[in-house]
Amino acid sequence: MINVKNTTLFLAISMLAACGSSDDSSGTGFVQMYNASANSPTVYLEIDNTVRTGATFGEVTIRHNYNRDDYALNYVYLNDNDDYIPLLSDDDTLTIKSDVKLLKVLSGDYNEPRIDEFAISEFDGEDKIQISAINTISDQQEYDIYLAKDDYAFVDAELLTSTQYLALPELQQKSEDHYTFYITLAGNDEVIFQSSMVELDDEQSYIAMLRPSFSSQPGGITLDLVSDGSSVTSLTHVDAMSQMRFYNAIDEYAAVTFNALSTKDDITTPATPSDTVTDYFPANAGTFTLSMLDSSNNPIVNNFVEAVNKNTSLISIFYQHTDDYPAMISITEDLTPNAVSHNVQVVNLIDHSPYDTNIAKVDIYFTEGNETIDDTTSYIKNIDAFATKSLTLDSQSYDVTVTYEVNNQTISVLQMADIDFSQTGNYILILEEDSNATSGYKITQLKTLAE
Repeated sequence: MINVKNTTLFLAISMLAACGSSDDSSGTGFVQMYNASANSPTVYLEIDNTVRTGATFGEVTIRHNYNRDDYALNYVYLNDNDDYIPLLSDDDTLTIKSDVKLLKVLSGDYNEPRIDEFAISEFDGEDKIQISAINTISDQQEYDIYLAKDDYAFVDAELLTSTQYLALPELQQKSEDHYTFYITLAGNDEVIFQSSMVELDDEQSYIAMLRPSFSSQPGGITLDLVSDGSSVTSLTHVDAMSQMRFYNAIDEYAAVTFNALSTKDDITTPATPSDTVTDYFPANAGTFTLSMLDSSNNPIVNNFVEAVNKNTSLISIFYQHTDDYPAMISITEDLTPNAVSHNVQVVNLIDHSPYDTNIAKVDIYFTEGNETIDDTTSYIKNIDAFATKSLTLDSQSYDVTVTYEVNNQTISVLQMADIDFSQTGNYILILEEDSNATSGYKITQLKTLAE
């Protein structure tokens, strides 16, 4: 079990008494955590040695209620050996106050984190909301946040607040309504972010968290609305770009080109060898038709439809189906800079056994040291042919075993030693048949990380 030692912790406490709180004390208060640490795993609140709910980057825990008192507080993550690893070497003290929510914000490098606490009094204004914003992006740049009713233009928007890094300005009361958010650099009138219209419900306190998108658009901003609910409302720029890349898993075509066509984009890749991923290509959100052409520009695949959402990174994988026709599977890539653990998406393109019988599904196991496939807690079972599943792995190397079941017997498809999952980012594993490999199969590993 890993111990976290010598952790540097900066604790800044901002106490705000919001308007509209009840005169009658309930004796109960609340705690909630927002995770703004981009390279962190899923982090859980541990209160008086009881693990509560957790949050990944850009997410929030459930709002937990406690009687007014002091409690031991720590933050933990669950490694792939099912051990809870504490963030703090010594517990902090959580002081619950009546009718107050303590919003904990975890930010910075997970190995040297910063934790800020903001006290927000209960709000019950009829047909009203209260709202403010926190900049979690950088202490080198501040922002001005504007609100416009409905989908009104920026010229009709009113300044909500000017941010201060990891500080909460005074909450402002607004009418319950539909709003559009606009963001500019502090003191500037050029809009760098415009949200889609969002409804803000009455008797709610909203904290708009500005964070990096870590998506296809360098320097992109996401605005997460944190309320008393158990999830955030994530808003992205209405004009945010996406990106696409392509992978040819059909070995009989040594070199192919890909074409992606929409009403706004016409993307054509250079000639790409089989079992090779292309570079990324920027794309506007929209509906694309995808084609794959052989070296003579004859279509192998023609006009496959793919919907590309804004602010998305997409990989389209072309393969040969069991019934001997070309097909495509697309997955959305996770570009966050995870460092402690990693999201691993497994794409199964295996449909024939070493004995040339059909395989409907496979299992994949990740083992370390002297572990066997019976010991490990890191595995995915029943991955259908031409389907995907995912899991989370710690940042280290693993031996990988792929198996299938027939007549109540486990049969090995392939084994690979020391596949490295220790680099910042996340991963895609493509399980493929390969006539040139001794086993007849191979694993292709791709890394996903925002530039």
